[in-house]
Amino acid sequence: MSGDMSGDRQATGPVYGIDFGTWTSALVVLRPGHPPLPVRDPVSPYGATSVRSAVCLLPDGSLVVGQAAQNSRLQRPERFRAEFKREFGETSPHQLGERRFTTEQLTTAVLAFLVEQARTAVDAAPSRVVITVPATWEGHRRELMLTAAGAAGLPPDIVEVHSEPVAATVYALHDHGMDRERTVLVYDLGGGTFDLAVAQGNKDGFAVLGSPGGLSDVGGLAIDQAVLGLVRERCPDAVDALRQAAAESDDPAALRRAILLAEACTTFKQQLSVSSEHSDLLTMLDPPTEVTLTRADLRDAVRPLLAETVEECERVLRAHGLAWDDLDLIVPVGGSSRLPMVGDLLFERSGRTVLTVSEPELAVATGAAWLARGIGPTRVATAPLSLKDSPPVPPRPLPVKVKALLAAGLTDEMVREAARHARI
Repeated sequence: MSGDMSGDRQATGPVYGIDFGTWTSALVVLRPGHPPLPVRDPVSPYGATSVRSAVCLLPDGSLVVGQAAQNSRLQRPERFRAEFKREFGETSPHQLGERRFTTEQLTTAVLAFLVEQARTAVDAAPSRVVITVPATWEGHRRELMLTAAGAAGLPPDIVEVHSEPVAATVYALHDHGMDRERTVLVYDLGGGTFDLAVAQGNKDGFAVLGSPGGLSDVGGLAIDQAVLGLVRERCPDAVDALRQAAAESDDPAALRRAILLAEACTTFKQQLSVSSEHSDLLTMLDPPTEVTLTRADLRDAVRPLLAETVEECERVLRAHGLAWDDLDLIVPVGGSSRLPMVGDLLFERSGRTVLTVSEPELAVATGAAWLARGIGPTRVATAPLSLKDSPPVPPRPLPVKVKALLAAGLTDEMVREAARHARI
């Protein structure tokens, strides 16, 4: 199956671009003569254009997704799951209350919810759908994603799976009106993974050079774990006590407190992306403790993680016979790229122009929608189902410090693993 979807393959009706992410997912609808339309979570009070990749099993046996699941997480922590993209393709089931679900089934629930919102926004069936996956995912997980899409109600003959960095490249070159020939590195730092691609061309046509690169264990969740380490430095006894409580009992109250601590770390990260300092009273700790972190604290804590992404960029550039000086532009996308230290480090190491993207969370889904419309690589075919001819970077083993992210909404086994091994 070719990645060149141009010419007589161009779709004429509505098309969907879907980015199934670790933290959030997005679906963008493209219609002839209309701008890209991201679907919204109807339960979100702010009309968010991305949907939390979370599910919760209600007492009546139904699964709710997105903000509705998030709203139920504290009332039913043992029935809540999020960040399950990390386990996609694994056989271990997720225990939600009295029922078990595979990761593919939870993924199907998220995809079905996105499709339902898209059909509400545009009352016409899609003529083509592109779903994106990390560059490190090989044939088996890509096939499973196609299966999940079919179970979500998308006909298999209209669905294709493409690499996230390729979709992000389409977004960068097409949506930013690059008229002249350029060499661009797309840096995609998402919730759970890091992907990158190098492309040459302009908005009318481009080639992705070789295989995209990526890291399977560096993203927003790893950054949250680094923030958790900062919090523990300031109140080790209280954090350790909470860790032990979450590990040694099935008490929903302990799980709720663990969830709240993990979410407080995410809030610190988000606030420090726009402010130089943030304070919060962590009432889930015993005793409640006020913690203040600065952007400098966060920068120092995450620099080793971000350095790994820069080293991966340099590895991929070397593989293509390129150096930083050969690039015209670096385009950071993905929600975690909002952190100011991302752009700062990229400029520091490369000396090249780093583009500011207004909605980095939607870049991959928007690029996927353009791919579905037939706008994509025109000089080199990139395989949308597998990368057998030019395999991507193999995934590295998941470090204990990342596996140990205190996300108590996951399985009890993972919570206990976190409590035993996390450096918190």
